[in-house]
Amino acid sequence: MANSPGKSRDLDHLMEQNSTELDFLSAYGGSSSEGDGDAIFSALQRYLKAGGVQTKLNRKKDSIAFSFGKAKCEPNGCKISFEGANLPLVASDLLQAGFARGVLDDNRKKGSVVMVEWGVEQRRFIERLVEFFTHGE
Repeated sequence: MANSPGKSRDLDHLMEQNSTELDFLSAYGGSSSEGDGDAIFSALQRYLKAGGVQTKLNRKKDSIAFSFGKAKCEPNGCKISFEGANLPLVASDLLQAGFARGVLDDNRKKGSVVMVEWGVEQRRFIERLVEFFTHGE
């Protein structure tokens, strides 16, 4: 018995087996409404730049403007506001896990949402907007 592996190996092995990403669970909610605003804001800036979107940083370096809207760093996330004709969104797009205080007007011309996470859903959301405004509007 002295040569048998310890119980900690069992737990480590179980955790390793279950480290698979389960993104589909985000559809069921359970997201925090408090994120790291600075980190999300920085990630958004890099993502927009990589997508070829020209941005202008304000003097306080806490908000950016771009052709279809603006983004502002908040203590608990990053608020993004967007505007355009016939936006490719529905209200439920702004209610997903990782988003807070989402608003889309009835005619789908303006909206805003606070991103409290920077994950797959947020990147997909921004990618849809960038694609719409750079290729399809």
